[in-house]
Amino acid sequence: MATCLALWVSTALHAQAPVQFNNSPQALKQYEASTMDGLRERCPSKKAGADLWTRDELQGMRNGYVLVNERLPEAGRYTVFVFDQDKRSFTLMDGQGLERNARLHLKLALPRDYGRCRIMRSPTGAERLEVVHIERNSIADTQAMGRLLAEATEMAQQLALPSTPPVLCAEGTAPKPLALNDRIMVQGKVLVLPACHEPALALRERLDKLVRKVFER
Repeated sequence: MATCLALWVSTALHAQAPVQFNNSPQALKQYEASTMDGLRERCPSKKAGADLWTRDELQGMRNGYVLVNERLPEAGRYTVFVFDQDKRSFTLMDGQGLERNARLHLKLALPRDYGRCRIMRSPTGAERLEVVHIERNSIADTQAMGRLLAEATEMAQQLALPSTPPVLCAEGTAPKPLALNDRIMVQGKVLVLPACHEPALALRERLDKLVRKVFER
């Protein structure tokens, strides 16, 4: 009897169909829609200006560096890196526009990121989902950013002197292409550096690299 029972169990196990994991486009779309519903329920909704430069983190900053990157591969994705020298903090706003039937490309480490997310609504009703990461313990990076900002301030002051020859772009050529949409803030004002000035471009690239490194390592 025991032998027969064991044979029946073995036969039944082998007869079962293998488990099928449904990763069809429809199932993926349903999963993303469910995730988005959960985010809408738990992420606070806030009013925002027409563009990313109107964020509170940027408007209240007097000294620091901001890098806006809206050239990510996924449609609607963007990142905003902020170094606030007075607060000694680095901030990353990682987000994407929320359009009808658009896929959710934003990388989330749920449920942790529910406490960091927000939905920003523009005056036209357009929505963006953002996850905000703040780092205040990068002491060495804070000091390095401070030195670069001091260097940028000194460079701008030197270039503004009457005795310094003006920096001119070559006639018929555009400024050197640089994938940076950034601002250097000093005492509440945007520090203006010539677009065709090689040392200024190199300095901006160093600021860009350092502010990214805090969140990418």
